[in-house]
Amino acid sequence: MPQQRRNLKDFPDKWQGTWSDNEHLTLVIHPTSFYDENSPADSMVIGTDVLIRRFHGYLVLNQIGDNGQYQVVLARRWKDEIKVYAFDSNEAAMAVWQQVLHGSFEARSENPLEKETYILKPENNLAFRQLLMNGGITLSSTLVRKD
Repeated sequence: MPQQRRNLKDFPDKWQGTWSDNEHLTLVIHPTSFYDENSPADSMVIGTDVLIRRFHGYLVLNQIGDNGQYQVVLARRWKDEIKVYAFDSNEAAMAVWQQVLHGSFEARSENPLEKETYILKPENNLAFRQLLMNGGITLSSTLVRKD
């Protein structure tokens, strides 16, 4: 999460609405919450389940993942399209993490059958921005506005 940035209390107006990748994800964004249309009971509430901050043209979402640990997801909107990025552990991204963070990230895995989790620790916003700009994030999905 970027440091010294205030948490947003709600989604910006232009982000609100229904967004879809036209395959399996349809995201409904309300002012203070969002959910997948296929599972509305799993609604995420801003301030309770997720923190949102602006940083370098992105909305940075810090949410509790499936494994109970926090995970950071980034989203960037351009007109009627949202690109969602994540810190996925592929070889190219991990090389950037090593270069930018100088090895200050650690791998954790409680269950050897599950995917290994990495804890990234950028020391300041410059390091966080370099992770974004140098390929330390991976495009997860592209959503287009439905309404």
